[in-house]
Order: sequence, then structure tokens, then C-alpha cells
Amino acid sequence: MEIKCLYDFKSFSEFSKFTDFIEQRKWNIEKQLLKNRVLKYKNMPEYLMLKKKFLEKKISIFALKEEEIITWFDTSSLMRRVLFDLYKKGINTEGINIIMEYPVIFGNHMRTDYLLVYDRLIVVLEFGMFNQDERRSEERYTKKLQESISYRQIMANMLPKEIKIVNYVMIYKPEYDADIDYRMKDNIIYNNKEIEKLVMFLQHHIATEDIFSAKKQLKIVANFN
Repeated sequence: MEIKCLYDFKSFSEFSKFTDFIEQRKWNIEKQLLKNRVLKYKNMPEYLMLKKKFLEKKISIFALKEEEIITWFDTSSLMRRVLFDLYKKGINTEGINIIMEYPVIFGNHMRTDYLLVYDRLIVVLEFGMFNQDERRSEERYTKKLQESISYRQIMANMLPKEIKIVNYVMIYKPEYDADIDYRMKDNIIYNNKEIEKLVMFLQHHIATEDIFSAKKQLKIVANFN
């Protein structure tokens, strides 16, 4: 049975191919307000495609906030960087199932940003953008963390205990000021460091899964021969 979600990418290469437009259009995570970015990009073919897909999939009882589409572009850009880094570290990215906008069963119609599924591992991954107000930025992280923990717990109640479910929140900053055509170098450095932390987290959990894979255990047993 098909998993109900916005998109279900079976591998990194499938996700990469779908999001190639991010690279081709040189998409930037802009500091401008989301509502203004909607007005700027609402006629972009990929924008219209995602909007249509959301309506067709009927994954929510709530109306689509079009600002969400812009955040999908932003987080897709970050996900490409994360997955490319994992690939460069030798991780089997073709074994990672990337599920986008997954409505949590019995989750009161709430959706995860991404689920990364690898063998018996599920990573509940949430993204949030830093608010320019530092106090509210802390609140943003706390809110996203609480959401991701809730999603993890709800899923754990439904899935066998053999399935390992972990959660992670990445808060990112805008990287480009479109009004003055300025790349925000400090924010780019910050995001790259956060991506590095996320990559290390994923690398650890994926490597742990690999250690306990049947093939790996057979190789270990073979040493006794």
C-alpha cells in the first residue's frame, strides 16, 4: 500500500533528480518575508507543480498556506546539501527513503517535514528558520523540538519495537538578501555547520544500522571459520 505523503523518494538519486531545479535556478534561502517571496515565485512552474500535488494528494484537512511551498524549496535545498555530504562520506544514500510531508497517523492531522527511512531506522526530521528576534528564535527551536518528539512518540506507539525512531531539528538562517543582492556569508557558515552536525547524526545512526545488518553479521561470523 502506498504511503500517504506529498512525495516518497525511494533513494537519494530520485530525490536529487526531482530537485535538480534547485541547482538550475540557483535557488537561495532569502531573508525576505515568506509572503513576499510567494508573490515573487508563485508563477514558477515548480511552485505550481507542488501546489497542484498538495491539492491532489489531499494529505491535510487544512488549507494550504502558500508560504509552505517556499519553505519546501528552502528545505529541499538544505536536504540536497545534507545528502550530498552523506554520499561523499561513503554512506549508502541509495538505501535512504526520503518521505516529504508525511501526515502522522493519529497525529491530529499534523505533518512531519521529512522522514528518512533506512532499513529499520526512521529519522523524524524537522526544519525551522531562525527569526531575527533572538528570543523568538529560541521559542522556534523549542516548538519544533516538541513537535518532532511528539511525532516520534506517536509513531513509536504504532510501530514494532524493532523499528528505531529518532528525531532531529535543524534551525537554519537565511543566506541571501535579495533586495540588495548580498550573500550573507556568516549565515552560510552557520548553516554549513548545522548541516555538518546533522550529517554526523545521520552517519552515526545509519552506521549503527549497518553494523546489525544480516550481511554484516554474516561477515563477522565468517571470521570464526
